[in-house]
Amino acid sequence: MFRTTIASVITSLWVALSISPATAQPVIADAVPHPMVPLPAEAGITLDEFVDFAVVEFPASGGDRRSGFEETLTVEGAYRKMEYIVGDLELSLIRLYRGYLDHFESNGFEIIFSGIGEDLSGRDGFSFISYESGFLSRTPSTAADSNAYILVRSPDEQTIIAASFFSRQDARRMMINAVEIEDMAPLDLFAPAPEPEPLPEEPPVQQDVAELESGLVADGRVIVNAILFEFDSADILPDSAEALSTVAALMQGRDDLSLLVVGHTDGVGSFDYNLRLSVDRAQSVVDWLVTRHNIAGSRLRAAGAGPMSPITTNRTDQGRALNRRVELVEMVE
Repeated sequence: MFRTTIASVITSLWVALSISPATAQPVIADAVPHPMVPLPAEAGITLDEFVDFAVVEFPASGGDRRSGFEETLTVEGAYRKMEYIVGDLELSLIRLYRGYLDHFESNGFEIIFSGIGEDLSGRDGFSFISYESGFLSRTPSTAADSNAYILVRSPDEQTIIAASFFSRQDARRMMINAVEIEDMAPLDLFAPAPEPEPLPEEPPVQQDVAELESGLVADGRVIVNAILFEFDSADILPDSAEALSTVAALMQGRDDLSLLVVGHTDGVGSFDYNLRLSVDRAQSVVDWLVTRHNIAGSRLRAAGAGPMSPITTNRTDQGRALNRRVELVEMVE
């Protein structure tokens, strides 16, 4: 697990300054931050885009559109772009920049290049972060006090992350560009449809309300055995109706109970793809409970852990089947 010191540092600033950021772009509800770039508790995500394969060239030295860059780094793989809104202009950009720099260094990332202000380019780094529209920033303010940039390689050398720091609409913002390095799989236009995931040889054991409730009381979380999905999809299989009815009955009998619905995947495939699939599957469960059982949406929240929390090995079919699951976590105020 990556340390989240930066999150606590920035969160304390939000509390101290009573920050309520104004943004023209709405914060995306239930958006999940990049697992290697923590998001402060009171911050938000205003952009989240994913492409399964891209070729991305990152600046690895100072420069701008006119002069170019002496050094660049080009990588290929699954590509995710995000924008964080992290505070108003009372939040010091240099403190924000140094906080994330410390986060990366203390967690074993290789700092390929970093800089702030004139280290990057003229105009306090504005020419650097705006050299390509929408890449390192989105319409940054020309009146900002400074701009900053960090380019890192993950400890396992499988992910490249560029974090740029800028201001827009009286708010401090970050643009996260991350590439999970992988070779491009060939596209077979005549490939047969993929075979569906094999269902367990024995149908999953249906749980009753008492069993779900006892798990929540004892551990704060419980796996719902019989929630199943279409292969490579967030569509819930009809056989899951009984298990979801049991979850609904639990919540109908406990008006004080609020649940975090967490989707989990196996370890096969791209990390970012599995993370997105786990969130989508959790959201499908929430939608089912709200629309079919009239559970208040305010009592449910969807989240996804992707492949990050397996309960057994992903080296066998049986292990992968167990790791593909939905958990309920009690939210205690």
